[in-house]
Amino acid sequence: MPPASDESEHGYTLVELIVYSSLLIIVIAVVAGLFISGLTTTESVRGMTAATTSAQVVADSIETNVRNSSDFLLTTPAGTDQLLVARTAKREVTLSWQCVAWYYSAANGGSIRFTQSNAAILAPTPSQLSTWTVVQQGMAPVSGAAIFSTTGQKLAVNFMSKVGDHPPVVISSSATSRAGASGNLTCF
Repeated sequence: MPPASDESEHGYTLVELIVYSSLLIIVIAVVAGLFISGLTTTESVRGMTAATTSAQVVADSIETNVRNSSDFLLTTPAGTDQLLVARTAKREVTLSWQCVAWYYSAANGGSIRFTQSNAAILAPTPSQLSTWTVVQQGMAPVSGAAIFSTTGQKLAVNFMSKVGDHPPVVISSSATSRAGASGNLTCF
């Protein structure tokens, strides 16, 4: 019988190294998957938040101006395009009026443009429309072909704001004009 050795074997066997390496790779893969999933979710939430915020700003702008208007007119200048013009009170100490307008075009993914003036605002030509401020792109009606609809002095705004591959954000709102206020500015 060989003599007993007091020295124990040091190190790992090749099989043990392979098992430990395999376990380490599995743990790293799980952690990396969770990290990537978290980044993807964060980006999705960021996109949805941006779309929601932008759409709410558009709806709020329209609502505020229509509520402060003496009157508004909704027309369909071409195809499914819509032009909303309002005579609205300026935010000044003394009462004065200005004309504001929003133009919805379904072309190129849908957009709303805005302009304001101290004179009447008529349906713009394509070159005139290009000078209007783009306030929202990637828009579509919730149903049908219109994002604006009216009943008397009440304006309803219903649209979907689309951003990338995310589900669209639906915005539905309404505002009523303060009809009957006097003033000498004619906007339409």
